[in-house]
Amino acid sequence: MINRSLSTGEGLAPNPKPLSIVPHNCLRSCDVFLALFKSVKEATTYPSLVVLQDRPVNKAHLPSFNGFKSFFPPVRKPRVAAYIHVSFRALFSVLPRFGELDHFLALDVSSLEPLFGTSFHSFRLINVYSTNTPDHWVHSVSPNTLFPTLDLPLLVVGDLNIYNPLSEQPLSCSPREIGSSTPYFEKAAEAGFALLNPPGEYTRFPLVGKARPSVIDLAFANPLLLPMFKSWEISLPSTGSNHVPITINLAPPTQISAPRRPR
Repeated sequence: MINRSLSTGEGLAPNPKPLSIVPHNCLRSCDVFLALFKSVKEATTYPSLVVLQDRPVNKAHLPSFNGFKSFFPPVRKPRVAAYIHVSFRALFSVLPRFGELDHFLALDVSSLEPLFGTSFHSFRLINVYSTNTPDHWVHSVSPNTLFPTLDLPLLVVGDLNIYNPLSEQPLSCSPREIGSSTPYFEKAAEAGFALLNPPGEYTRFPLVGKARPSVIDLAFANPLLLPMFKSWEISLPSTGSNHVPITINLAPPTQISAPRRPR
């Protein structure tokens, strides 16, 4: 959670924490969901935004968690969701955008004050779960949908299910995997996006079988958001998913003035 505790005197609130975002693939499991939020609640830096792929559904309803408001595409079985802490919503305006896909969710976050020490009053977060179509090498979310040209800071996260030497170990990808992922990395490069994942830092480990570990939970920043990026890290404990929970830290949002002390 962003620490915006205001001082009792005049001046600025002291040392606000980075804005932390946690993307995670839940394997449609309520147990994974609960394990994730338990570790989130106990984390040193309390995330304000938790964005899920393949999140669980129980009788067409998403699970809830105390202190968080959820957003998800208005379909019977949405594949993505976002959970926003109430303290964050008290300070920022959050507008969800769903598009035409159950695999896609965007959040426009706005403030009356400029954010991150820039002139921007808003930024966009895109969360996707890009699954394989029956063709297997074609994905449900296109490169153009993932990497739009936008005059706002933009962060793209999600389980993209693509394998590329720029994110994987260089010699671990097959020619067919490279061919399938290349349009995504080419479109990202064309639009000026930077890959935030440390190369070769695995995000998915097989639970059974002989499949290799892989890097398919990816994060990209457009040129306007990149200066705000602080860190990408794996610091939360395992949730029982074959994907690891990731924490992405952005620079502290602009400090807000503390109220004057009553006389």
